[in-house]
Amino acid sequence: MESKKYQVFISSTYIDLIEERRKVMDALLMADCIPAGMEAFVATDDEQFNVIKKVIDLCDYYILVIGRRYGSINPSTNQSYTEMEYEYAKSKGIPVLVFAIDTTITLPSNKIETDTNRIEKLTQFREKALNNRLASIWTDSGDLAGKVAIAIMQAKREIKRPGWQRAVDYDEASLRKQIMELTEKNQELENSLNAAEEKILELTSYNDLAFEDCNYTIGYTYYIRIGTSLSGVPRHGKKSSNKTLALTKIFEKIATEMMGVSITEDRITTIICHLIDSTQRIYLDDEQIPKKILNQLKELHLVKSTRSDERKALYWGLTTKGQKVRNEMILIKSK
Repeated sequence: MESKKYQVFISSTYIDLIEERRKVMDALLMADCIPAGMEAFVATDDEQFNVIKKVIDLCDYYILVIGRRYGSINPSTNQSYTEMEYEYAKSKGIPVLVFAIDTTITLPSNKIETDTNRIEKLTQFREKALNNRLASIWTDSGDLAGKVAIAIMQAKREIKRPGWQRAVDYDEASLRKQIMELTEKNQELENSLNAAEEKILELTSYNDLAFEDCNYTIGYTYYIRIGTSLSGVPRHGKKSSNKTLALTKIFEKIATEMMGVSITEDRITTIICHLIDSTQRIYLDDEQIPKKILNQLKELHLVKSTRSDERKALYWGLTTKGQKVRNEMILIKSK
């Protein structure tokens, strides 16, 4: 007997399908699944809908039951919350099972949509949902329960999902060992990939790029105090100058800063400014200078850039070659 259980979200309008939802939940429990209906939590705004999305995220399958009512409409999307749940589940790649009522069945008036606009929206939603591979028509609650039971068993066989399993069903020691082995293997593969990429870059690199004989003459501006106004306010004057820096000196400073970490271009600009004059705040005449320096170092395969997924920012770090060159510069060797 399979110990894994699958969580299934049940989506539908509520008041008109109370009995049908109960039957669906019973069918899921019989199929050893965990129903995740939101009967006690009906979305009425975007904030509450965000709570429902979090529940859907935790589900393995999504069941949509369509009756003859469209449901409450979200004013910002002009869709019913049921249709929004359906669209969200589809967008997250959660397998969707659709069950739509036979429209020829006679129902009480309180279970049938009467508003023309809602009827049109329901029709379009129904047609869209029935295009799913796992879709069927039901006639009554008993027929619906039977079709749900068959469909969920088929889905479990054909569409593998993570499911839920009790922690005691796992050997924790074995899992820890597997994780450590996979982590080590992943690191080995990453190192091999980085080495291969750097080798490819070296084979396709320029042969005439300057490093030890490369110098940058950098123009900059700073402000000095030239007196005081009659009211006692300090007066400042603008001064311009330039300084020539060796690329090796620039690299030594930023490479030392990159000791096991990557840094931003702004931080690199600050380091360059401090090399020019550490006693006062200066402004580079050419703001592209740090980019030009980084590009030179990148083409020399001393630095590489990576983009942070969280902050979407560009960070600069050392290549394997860059680390070796830095160590040659700053390590103290025995005589």
